[in-house]
Formats: sequence, C-alpha cells, structure tokens
Amino acid sequence: MNAEQLLELAGGARAAMRDPQRSRIVGGAAQPRFELFHAASSLCSQKVRTVLAEKGLSYWSNDMLILSAMSEDGVVPAEHYSASYVRLRLYAGREIGKPFVDGYSGRTSVETEGFDPCVVPLLIDYGTGRVIADSMRICCYLDAVSPAPIRLVPELGSARTDVLRQASIVDKIPNGALLYGFHPDADRRPEALKAVMETVYDAKVLALQAMIDANANDAELVAAYRAKIEKERGGKAICHDASFQREMRQHVGQLLVDLDRTVAAHGGTWVTGNAFTLADVFWGVNLVRIAYLGLASMWEDLPAVGRYVDALVARPSVMAQVVTATVESMPPSAYMDGLMERAA
Repeated sequence: MNAEQLLELAGGARAAMRDPQRSRIVGGAAQPRFELFHAASSLCSQKVRTVLAEKGLSYWSNDMLILSAMSEDGVVPAEHYSASYVRLRLYAGREIGKPFVDGYSGRTSVETEGFDPCVVPLLIDYGTGRVIADSMRICCYLDAVSPAPIRLVPELGSARTDVLRQASIVDKIPNGALLYGFHPDADRRPEALKAVMETVYDAKVLALQAMIDANANDAELVAAYRAKIEKERGGKAICHDASFQREMRQHVGQLLVDLDRTVAAHGGTWVTGNAFTLADVFWGVNLVRIAYLGLASMWEDLPAVGRYVDALVARPSVMAQVVTATVESMPPSAYMDGLMERAA
C-alpha cells in the first residue's frame, strides 16, 4: 500500500466516526508519527495506550464507538465496521498471516483464535508505512522502535522470556466471556451493563449484515464481515451457557492463583521482579477489568495479587489509560470506587 492509499483509508476510517471531537492529537507533535484507532473501553486498546503513555509518544487518537445500536431509522453500525477501517485491518492482517476467526471461545488472542477483521486497536506508523493489528504485536512494535525512556520488553535472555510468557498468559484470558457472559451463580456485573449485553449480539449481527449489503461487490470485505458474524453468533449461543460460564470463571481464578505465586516468588513490586514491563501493562489492564466486573473478591485470599493491584493502579499510565478510561467509558460500576480510593 502506498502512502496515498494509506492516507485515504485512514481518512475514510476517521470520516466514519460520527463525532469529530473523538479524533485528536495526543501529545505535543503537530504531525505525529503514529495514528491509533482504538476505543476507550477496549481492553486491547487500553494496553496500547498505556504503552504509548509510558513511552511519552505523541499520536493521532481516534476513539471509536465499538457497539452497534438500534435507532428509529434502523441499525447504526459500530464505527470500526466501516469499509475503510476494515480494509486497513485486512492490510495489517496479511502481515500476520492468520486465517479469519471462525468461532467463539470467549478469547480474543490472534495467536489462538485467528484474525478478527472488525476490532480495535490498529496502529499506523507513518514513518515506516506499516499498519499493525493485534495489541500484543502493536505493543512489542512500539517498544522496539522507541526503546526510550523505558524498555518494556527486555532484549535478551530469560528476562525477555518471562515478560513475554506473562503477557501471553494475559492475552489468552477469556475476557469476552467475562464481559458478555451471564454467570448462573454470581453475575456481579453492573445492571446497566447486563441490560446492554442482552441484545448486543443481535445488534452486531444486524449491523454486519448491513455492511455486507452495502459492500456486496467487494468479496474481501464480504468475507471479513461474514467471519465476524460467525464469531458473534457463536458468542450469543453460549452467553447463557451455565457450564461454559463456570468453566471460564474457574479458569481465571486459577490464573490468579498462579499469578499470586509468581509475584510472591519474584519478591519485587512487579510480576517479573523490580522492573515495570509489558507484562505489568497487560496484567494491569486485565485486573482492573476483573475488578470492574465485581470479581476482585477472587484475590481476597491472594495477598501478593492484592499488593500488586495496589502498585498497578498507583502507576500514572495505568490510572489514566485503564482505571479512569474505564470509569469514563463504561456503565457505572461501584466496584471501581475501591480502586480509585486506593490510588488516591
């Protein structure tokens, strides 16, 4: 893709955003090297924004609405379903070389689930002309091209292995199941969130079908939208599946037990020792989301995790890009009050 095509698609993706105020430059650069398409509430977007904050990098921020909605005139597609945006992701997807996602597991990891052509975040590096999808890849890329003022992924040896292992563990957590799923025993999600989730899959499918109808002559786009529909239909099929929801909650509980042992064994402030790394960025995002969903009780008997959460929310980048962003972009959750107070 040449520079002109890249600028045209990025401009088209921006034009699909209904409020131009959500497209702005973060940082001091008049013409930043990077452009990020993201959403304030998106876990994967929060990871990337936290890395950008740690690096002090300026970027063009496009905060997209990622839930489709129904209006009197019909379905209003999510902004990251626009043709220009999806074409950018398809371009980035060729570099990844994974097939489209073809089902639903509650997880979003490209490594295990395949490539979702209709999600955020997406990074453009105008310095190199690259378009990069997938939060793990974006974060590692930013760390490599901008190693100062902090290196988040060690360059060599066991330290690098440990950081990437922890980041990979978080990357595979079934966040979709926790956010969208109706747990049969203890669904502690905010009531307003549960109300949204009752109809969210239907709105997604209707919006994606509308995008297929509007782009019927573009076989690549149609294939992308159809793959996304299959994923969303899979999510709807099991969002009330009691055994699946219990299994996902149990799996996350065991990961927290393992995390407690890991933090305690290293004996430092952070998960791999005394240096703040990409592993802490990833864990910080996920632990805040778990708390938002009313599940902080899962680490009540895990003292190392409790201390770790306190350290994470006291980190300015995590507080701004994760805690505050969650409070401002998600339905109100009383469970966030404790985190805000502990970080004050």
